[in-house]
Amino acid sequence: MIEELRGRVGEAARHAFGCRVLERLLEHCPIDCVAGLLGEVRDDAVELSRHAFGNYVVQHAFEHGSTELRHEIVQAMLPEICKLARHKSASHCVESALLHCCEEDRQAMKLAMAGDTEELASLTSSNFGSFVVKEMRKR
Repeated sequence: MIEELRGRVGEAARHAFGCRVLERLLEHCPIDCVAGLLGEVRDDAVELSRHAFGNYVVQHAFEHGSTELRHEIVQAMLPEICKLARHKSASHCVESALLHCCEEDRQAMKLAMAGDTEELASLTSSNFGSFVVKEMRKR
């Protein structure tokens, strides 16, 4: 199954049932077996995080991926982290990153989102960003 998904992870992640297949693979397969799939998730993480189904795969990548993979996904998301934190689906990925990433990556995300007081106030007052701010305060 993993071989069949190679090169098609983005397509599967955007499918109502394909995302669930990917989630189960990430949960139950050894990391070295799904490393190629996770690489594809990393390469498409920003767009997947905005997708109604793809965001679940990104969240699972944060939960079940390696520290290095988490770091790489955060680095891909950082330039757009404030927009992602306000997005209906992507905000869940930002929360997951704050929950599962190392302290260094958490601090980088917090700085990007809260470095400007106006940006933080805007994020706090947004429907989905307010949940991200609550997660920031916990960590």
